[in-house]
Amino acid sequence: MPVTISELRLEHISIETDLKELEGFAYSININYPNLIHIIRRMGDFWNKHEDKEEKLFSILSNKGFPIPSKKIFFEHTKFKRHRQNIIDAINSGNEQEVKKVLQSDGLFLVREMREHMKEEDWIFYALPKHLTG
Repeated sequence: MPVTISELRLEHISIETDLKELEGFAYSININYPNLIHIIRRMGDFWNKHEDKEEKLFSILSNKGFPIPSKKIFFEHTKFKRHRQNIIDAINSGNEQEVKKVLQSDGLFLVREMREHMKEEDWIFYALPKHLTG
């Protein structure tokens, strides 16, 4: 079954929940590692599937002549994976100071950039003709 824009919008709401949790970890004095690891894994699994759906949909729309900034969107998806990997590497280091430092840098960068990215995608979704937003 083809992906719908409504489905992607709902997934953005779920991703925002993950971002709020990640942001909370970045400002925490004590890190709850089981929860952090859960969120990071979810980001890998859920976000990757979500990005695949978006990339397929945006490629189809772009091929149909809709002005979708596909290259920019796809590049940003790759950039987000690098920052997520930096967090994983910090966790795997076992060094709590490193984890806190990376959450403050890569984690907060990821939160800011993902929110901006989703805002841009949402504008695309809202600008599409109603018959495509099912």
